[in-house]
Amino acid sequence: MTDALLPIGDGHTELSPEDHEGLIPTYIATRGELFDAEQRNISQALLRRPPQTEELLDDKYLRDLHNAMFGQVWNWAGQYRMRETNIGIEPTQIAVAVRSLIDDVTWWIGAETFEIDETAVRFHHRLVAIHPFRNGNGRHGRVAADYLARALGTEAFTWGRLLRLATSDLRRAYQSALQDADAGEISQLLIFARS
Repeated sequence: MTDALLPIGDGHTELSPEDHEGLIPTYIATRGELFDAEQRNISQALLRRPPQTEELLDDKYLRDLHNAMFGQVWNWAGQYRMRETNIGIEPTQIAVAVRSLIDDVTWWIGAETFEIDETAVRFHHRLVAIHPFRNGNGRHGRVAADYLARALGTEAFTWGRLLRLATSDLRRAYQSALQDADAGEISQLLIFARS
């Protein structure tokens, strides 16, 4: 699931000093080595027992999931970011926003506000928009949405794998669907999630 939308970049590009900040493995020197290490860590994390809905919809569980996915690579994995970024909300608002999202999703489920796919995709979109972690937010959000869909009784999403696009085109389609969702139009993200 997560390999289709790895960050784009030349695998041979050397990491900058800033990219090394918080990096645990000392052998990593290039983007390709970083992506490989992250993917191995994510694959290992996905061997865990999938959570039930109540377990998943908890800010500590979401932080622990991020740590399980990236904790062998980054020493800040599972910790909400403390810095401003060009996307996401102000760092001081992250914990409150995640709890608000959890409350909203819990209510949507109880009130059957949306179909299961739309509930999980809206959860993913809001989580990614909050951008709670320094890195890995899209991959973390897709795994969390897959877990939610499965806990609610449907299949995990394909996240564009069926489109058989080049990685850069796939990423552009995903980002375009996220931008549409930012503007209030969720349909393209729903289609992308099942394509």
